[in-house]
Formats: sequence, C-alpha cells, structure tokens
Amino acid sequence: MGFNVEGSVSLVTGANQGIGRGFVEGLLERDVKRIYAAARRPETLDEIVALDPKRIVPLTLDVTKTQHRDDAAKLATDVTFLINNAGIGGSSDPKERSFLSASSLEDARSVMETDFFAQVGMCRSFAPIIVGNGGGAILNILSIGALFCVPEYSSYSAAKAAAAMMTQGIRAELFHKNVFVAGAYTAGVETRMSAKGHPTISPLEHARDVFAAMERGEEDLFEGAGGTMLRDMFRNDPKALESRNIERFHTAPLNSGE
Repeated sequence: MGFNVEGSVSLVTGANQGIGRGFVEGLLERDVKRIYAAARRPETLDEIVALDPKRIVPLTLDVTKTQHRDDAAKLATDVTFLINNAGIGGSSDPKERSFLSASSLEDARSVMETDFFAQVGMCRSFAPIIVGNGGGAILNILSIGALFCVPEYSSYSAAKAAAAMMTQGIRAELFHKNVFVAGAYTAGVETRMSAKGHPTISPLEHARDVFAAMERGEEDLFEGAGGTMLRDMFRNDPKALESRNIERFHTAPLNSGE
C-alpha cells in the first residue's frame, strides 16, 4: 500500500533551493492542503512562499538544533507528510571530505550530524504527530552514495549509509501505525553537487518521480537520471563498481563531484 501526497499537510526541510524547492513545487502540483517550507535562514524563503502564499508557511529550522526541531513540532501540529531533505555534502576542500587526508574529523562530524542525526531527530519529533493525525508518510532523502562509497565524498556516503539503515529502523518501528516510510536514493539531479558532464533531471522532475513511486508503494526510490543505472551496477557487481570508483578517484580531479 502506497502513499498519495494529495490532501496532505507537508513539511519540507531545506526547502529554499535545489531538491527541497523541487519538492515544494511538486507538492503544489498535487493539491496539498499546506506546506511548511523550512530553512535555516528565513530570508531565503521569501521566493518560495511567493509561489503560493496561501498554502506555504515559512519555518525557521536548523535541523541540527534540538530546540529548533521542538519548536517546529509545536507549531506544525497538523503535519502528515515529513520530507527530510536538508543535508550537506561537506567541505569545499576535497581533502576534508575524505577520512585520511582531512586535517581533523570535524567536517565528517558535521556531515554526520546534519545528514544522519538531524534526520533521526526530525523523525523523532514528527512521527508521533503523523501517527496522531491518523497516519501519513516520512520520506528521507538519501543518495545513491548510501549504497556504495563515492570517494570524492566519503564522509557524505558514510552519513547517508547510516541514514539508510535508520530509515529501515524507523520503518520497522512504525509498522502497523499507518505511516509509509520511504528512502530516496537519489542520483543525477540538478544541484550544486551535481557532477559536471553527467545527465541530470530537474528537482521538480525528481519530485514528480518520487511521488509517483510512493503512490505505487515503493519504499526504496532510485530516482534521478542515474538512480536505477547505478543501483543495477551495484547489485550486479559491487566490487567492479567499487574498483571503477577508486580508479576515477585517482584519475579525475578530486572536486569532480558525485
């Protein structure tokens, strides 16, 4: 049994740009009741709210801060659909995104805090609200890099892999509680982290594909221009894909992207 987003009350973290903005636009197409558009800096949401001031509610939310999550849960008590999108890729310095070349583990800790622990915290804050409202859905935005390490973004892959396991755990805990829990293993979407020279789709196209897959009852979503291709490569021969990634890591520029 899947989840139809129409008529939902949605909360999108990291809604001010990229994939998050695409989700807001996709939700507006689906005739949702309300969208809480969340971002750390409220001034970045003006353009988003202008898309539909009647249905979009701006929300100041730094997902890494417990108090912010608690305040959001007190305000958005009618939420039935949580989209855990906010995340970071790590330092602009490629060496800091690796484990051994990094000057310290501070960047890796920041990525893990944002991409894993903050998602857990949002689930903890909003799962009881969704259950109390009769059910709904949680969508955790992961990455195809959760299946295998993208060496240019090693700490990011590690955090997303942890978030993938968390998604399965949350799904188990919410079983029989009328909450559909999905994870989006995204690849090939037009964002700041997109690899140059590789095919991409727009964030809005990505949102449309994700919602359609959820309606079909799919829990593990491989959307974006390269999602299913990389998934199949991993499933068919994971060591061959790892070898390919290692070779690329040592022959291509370190900042070539995912």
